[in-house]
Amino acid sequence: MSVEYKGKSFNDNTTEYYTAKKERVRSKSEIIIANTLNRLKIPYRYEYPIHIPGIGTVHSDFVCLNIHKRKEYIWEHFGMMADSDYAENAVNKIEKYTLAGYYPGDNLILSFESTSRPLSAWVIEHNIQKYLM
Repeated sequence: MSVEYKGKSFNDNTTEYYTAKKERVRSKSEIIIANTLNRLKIPYRYEYPIHIPGIGTVHSDFVCLNIHKRKEYIWEHFGMMADSDYAENAVNKIEKYTLAGYYPGDNLILSFESTSRPLSAWVIEHNIQKYLM
C-alpha cells in the first residue's frame, strides 16, 4: 500500500466522483465498490497500472489483496453493459485477461450492470466475502 503510483488521468469535462477516502473514481458504482472495500478493511489500489502479456499496461478498476491468503485479485467492473460497443469491448478485455492467466473466480473478480440492472451492493458484499476475506 505504500508504493506510490500514477493512475489513469481524468478528462477535465467529466463528472467528479469521490470515495469516502477522497479518491477520485469514474462512477457512482466504483464509489460503492471502493467504499465497501474500505469499510471491510480490504487493501486495494484504484486503477493501479499492471502489465499483462497480450494486453500491455492496464489500469484495472481495482487491485485487491486477500490478506489471509496473501493473494492478489484484479476486480473489473463493467458498468454500461446495455451499450453494445461497451459490451463488445468488455468481452474482448475478459478474453485477454483469461489468455494472460487471470481467471474469473480464481484471481479475477468481475461485476456488471446495465441500465435496467444497476449494481447491487449485496452482490459486491458477496464478492468480497467470497474472494477477499
